[in-house]
Amino acid sequence: MPLAAARDPRLPVTLITGFLGAGKSTLLNALVRDPAFADAAVLINEFGNVGIDSALVRDIPGEVVTLPTGCVCCALRGEMIDALRDLHFSRVRGRVPEFSRLLIETSGLADPAPILATLLKEPVLASVYRIDGIATVVDGEHGEAHLDQRAEARAQAAIADRLLISKADRADAAALDRLKTRLAGINPLAEIVTMRHGEVAAALLTGCFDPARPLPPQRHHHDHPHDHGHHGHDHPHDHRDGIAATALSLASGWPRAALESRVRLFLSLNDGRVLRLKGIVRCADGALHALHGVRHVAYPAQPLDSCPPELENRVVLISDTPPEHLELLTGQPEENVIPG
Repeated sequence: MPLAAARDPRLPVTLITGFLGAGKSTLLNALVRDPAFADAAVLINEFGNVGIDSALVRDIPGEVVTLPTGCVCCALRGEMIDALRDLHFSRVRGRVPEFSRLLIETSGLADPAPILATLLKEPVLASVYRIDGIATVVDGEHGEAHLDQRAEARAQAAIADRLLISKADRADAAALDRLKTRLAGINPLAEIVTMRHGEVAAALLTGCFDPARPLPPQRHHHDHPHDHGHHGHDHPHDHRDGIAATALSLASGWPRAALESRVRLFLSLNDGRVLRLKGIVRCADGALHALHGVRHVAYPAQPLDSCPPELENRVVLISDTPPEHLELLTGQPEENVIPG
């Protein structure tokens, strides 16, 4: 776990996403019965005016908030911001039961990236909540069809820290293997877990927004390393989903503020095409820092105690088109790179 997360007083947030019918509510039902999530508050973002999903999540001891529109653009305009602010202030004033964790279930039609950006960027929310992990539920029966037909399903898979395959008992082994291979191509950063009836170890869903965790061993075959020194990068892994992972080598010795500035500029110039950025770099003060980015938003660099040697000064980008201006990340700290 990153050092910053261990000392961070903000409330951890687990985001549960996945396409329609994948089994998000089933997972949520299982999680709220686990001691690790027993005192969690739950926010459910549904599509439509009738809050069915909230009625399907039973016996939650804490607070439940339902956003009925299911519209992420509305969340960015204020609906989700208002709900999360109200939840925080109600907790502080004792109007709702005490809770130490927040679970957010998105609409099955939602791209989760704007929700993450809201949590990272909105000042009040960023001071109260921190992202602890993103779990995407993938339908073991219909997941391949969803990935074929729906861009939302591909975006949900690409942004995850954990990919949880549901309904494994209803799919044959060969189909599950094909789905796992495809998901690994979309998101080589995520651990893929097969679950039944929504049951998954709570430890897998806590503290997983963490670039210090090594890539799962079965994902390594998607890297194609070439030795180009600090300016080198691996060829992206291309596939039919239009989403690719690109691994870069970074120079060490960055001042932390300068590194954060470059990451912000890089994400801004790519105009939301980088779905996820995760990396680790050793800064000018000798300390390791973790990097996170979601679409346009760069998360403040977080200190780390240690990391596997092969992950130091490395960053992985998951994008739906080839990212541009890579020189902003691969250049030496003393270089003043001005994009053309």
